[in-house]
Amino acid sequence: MVVPKISAQQQRKIEIMLAKWVGKLTWDALVAKVELELGIKTTRQTLCTYVGINTYYKNKKAQLRGATPSLLTKITASEVKLVEQIEHLKAEVAVLKRNNAEQLRMIERMLLNANAIPNLDLYALVKKRPEEIQNG
Repeated sequence: MVVPKISAQQQRKIEIMLAKWVGKLTWDALVAKVELELGIKTTRQTLCTYVGINTYYKNKKAQLRGATPSLLTKITASEVKLVEQIEHLKAEVAVLKRNNAEQLRMIERMLLNANAIPNLDLYALVKKRPEEIQNG
């Protein structure tokens, strides 16, 4: 099995980076920012192979084309930091919600497929593991 160049956690960080993106968005700019902020040396072609990154890139690009830049009045450095933190958390929540929905769909698909297997007890698939019983 080939180890992916970008881990799931790194992919999520790149998706969050895209969700928070301000200004002109290009693949070269994204590659440079990924290398600068995450220390990952990659290419546009590699980033395009990750569905989540590619989707977030296309959506953000479309959003930036139609959006006019809005300038927020920020009074203090602490307020600027708080706004950045809120934007980061909103972007992270959006990524996590999408990932959660995908995982729930996968679980439902697995249970439906398991249900089609004759003589398979679905309760055996979802019963608590011994390590879970010991730890509470």
